[in-house]
Amino acid sequence: MKIRRIISILAAGAIALSLSACSLFNKAKPGNIGDIVLSDGDLVADITISDYGTIKAKLFPDLAPNAVENFRRLAEEKYYNGLKIHRVAPDSMMQGGSLNGDGTGGKSIINNDDTFPIETSDKARNFYGALGYANTDGENATQFYIVNCKTPIDITEYDPAKFTAQADELAAKKAELDAELPEYKHISAQETHFRNLAQMFKGASDEVKEKYAKTGGYPFWDGGYTVFGQVYEGFDIIDKIAETELTTNNLGEKTKPVTDIIIESVTVY
Repeated sequence: MKIRRIISILAAGAIALSLSACSLFNKAKPGNIGDIVLSDGDLVADITISDYGTIKAKLFPDLAPNAVENFRRLAEEKYYNGLKIHRVAPDSMMQGGSLNGDGTGGKSIINNDDTFPIETSDKARNFYGALGYANTDGENATQFYIVNCKTPIDITEYDPAKFTAQADELAAKKAELDAELPEYKHISAQETHFRNLAQMFKGASDEVKEKYAKTGGYPFWDGGYTVFGQVYEGFDIIDKIAETELTTNNLGEKTKPVTDIIIESVTVY
């Protein structure tokens, strides 16, 4: 009886240890550096594309609170319903949320100035499936993108000092301009991006390096765009859209889908 009891106690301990280990290994990490794990209280976005299906993404209100709140409220107002995925760049991203369907129009819902500044974090990177905001000169509004590039990339091959040098060149150009000019704001945003990018590459953890090398993505947007979520379901939809037939858009780039790709709905819950 004593032997059986000891075995029972040991077995119970093993089960407890096993459960504890599972809990430890499945613990969600901030942002999208590790595997995406859903926990109670997490925000999820369903992006349903007509004739394609639903893409599901976990949102990061702790890392990009303004972006998530703007996206949530736009979804609540059904702003995205019926709009187009107006831009598809294979090995880069798909983009939607333009009010006029051509990359123009649309105002943020959280800021009276119609835009809000980018929010960057070293814990939210542009891996394959990252959900971010397209921006103009460092200001977000309504347009979002999803990274569709799954080509592995070794970011250790790039010297962060080169990005800093590019930022310094932009700073010199900016110094020659009037701060009221549109060119000044554009160059200033580019300078900030390159300085942030240098820090993102320099401070990249082994996990970041391994994930880019394994799953792919577009690391050159790190530090310049707001990543506020990560797709965890619907990668087949992303890949299928990336293969759509394209024609030239109003800017002269071949990124406009020949057949309209319509956002049926966006729901955040």
